[in-house]
Amino acid sequence: MNIKVQEIMSRVILSDKTIHIKLLGDSITHGVGGTGFEQNGEKIVDGFWRNPDGYCWANLFKNFMESQYNCTVTNNACSGATIEFLLEHFDTLVSEEDDIIICMIGTNNRNASWDLGEKPVKAEFLKQFQDKIVLLYEKLKALGKQVIFMASVPSAKKGEYAEYNEEQRFWRIFHMNDVQDAYVSASYKYGFPLICLYSPFLKACKDRNIDYETLLADGLHPNDKGYDLMFELILRGLGLAETLNK
Repeated sequence: MNIKVQEIMSRVILSDKTIHIKLLGDSITHGVGGTGFEQNGEKIVDGFWRNPDGYCWANLFKNFMESQYNCTVTNNACSGATIEFLLEHFDTLVSEEDDIIICMIGTNNRNASWDLGEKPVKAEFLKQFQDKIVLLYEKLKALGKQVIFMASVPSAKKGEYAEYNEEQRFWRIFHMNDVQDAYVSASYKYGFPLICLYSPFLKACKDRNIDYETLLADGLHPNDKGYDLMFELILRGLGLAETLNK
């Protein structure tokens, strides 16, 4: 386990003051694909509301953390979000009281709109994404936040390796394995804590003789069983012991 992650989470265990944890991300953290997903909670930013009752890793994590430790967990993930969206709405998504930020972003950064006029070069496009990871990290660090990034799970092969989406008018420039690689490279260079879910998700499915695509509701978003596995891997990545009274 990343020792930097362990250092951050040690603040939560037996803390004598309430630690405030903020989740940032896209639809996979918002909870799309899980049973009961609905934006019927508090407003996050214009056009987006929380999903307080849907089945997803974020709600499993919130319920677990708040029942086990002296902390709060607030989910400010927004479906369709890119890292540019997080930077644009930074002052609304991040609060002064936040102590720890857990951020999983990048799924939607794989794509480039046809409106650009010319298909971007993969290496350049991926480098731009990595640079913005670092920019987001530096903005959070400047505010004194402790930050844990997460690289998300794989999507289905058919959609992942389609070169373009005619209906939504975008090219697929890089892939979910590239997202993990970009995070690993940036984490090594800049020293930020990182939990990778892409490779562990595939390995867990292989070890359990499960086709990983059966854990995806629509080829991209996990279903309930997929979110269960994400939650398990995230707790393991954070170094936290799962309870037995599930």
